Amino acid sequence: MDISLWPAGWPHEAPEGPLTVGEAHLTMQRHRGCLREECPRKGAAYRTLVEAGRIRPDSGRAH
Repeated sequence: MDISLWPAGWPHEAPEGPLTVGEAHLTMQRHRGCLREECPRKGAAYRTLVEAGRIRPDSGRAH
């Protein structure tokens, strides 16, 4: 996925501020088809949920 082709303000851009846990859950649902390595918004949501203890990354995988 070439993110350079997304228009400005596209919903995959990184959020302007920190996400709440609720926002992060919704973002993960809305962006379930995205790879977090390619979608800055899903990546931010994932990090929020990890920091909140809602997701525990697989120790054998990079996160």
